[in-house]
Amino acid sequence: MSARCGHGRHVLQMPGLRLQTPTTWDLEMMMAAASDPQAQRWLGWRHQDVVPEWRRKRLLAGKPQQVRVPWRPDSRCSRWLIAVGSEDGGLAGAAAYDQNTGEIGGWLAPRSRGRGLGASLFAGVAEFAHHHLGAASVTAATEPGNVACIAALASAGFIPVPGPATYTLPSGRVIPVLWFRHEVARPSRCR
Repeated sequence: MSARCGHGRHVLQMPGLRLQTPTTWDLEMMMAAASDPQAQRWLGWRHQDVVPEWRRKRLLAGKPQQVRVPWRPDSRCSRWLIAVGSEDGGLAGAAAYDQNTGEIGGWLAPRSRGRGLGASLFAGVAEFAHHHLGAASVTAATEPGNVACIAALASAGFIPVPGPATYTLPSGRVIPVLWFRHEVARPSRCR
């Protein structure tokens, strides 16, 4: 089945991943994909936002929805995509573009890490911002010790740029960060 954008739904095909607008059902699965201790080391969510381990396993055993009705967040600032693995159709991760700050971010589910999919995830969310939402430039920040994220951003075409030296995570923890930017000369919007 060939999917395309329309009616608030976005779909992008990337190497190893299909990025699509999440449905309401996909939201908890999306959060579960980043609730493990390894992901939380970098993301630093508030305790109440982390999905408990017993629930994570059940959620990540499911598959993202294929319906055409997307989740519509209350806030217009962040636009989310889920990453669906090309091999098994399972949830591989998630990414977002914040329209207020111009920042992107994302994560991979535990079973999708270490397979080179981070570059596809970040390239996809950059393409989403540039050619679906009309943003000429996007930025991303990561801790200097997050070697996998730095490599994925570089492979996706992001370049290092100056930026604030620290970033406050949702948990309140302040971390040192490196900044990266991805730009296009002619941004556009999908229909």
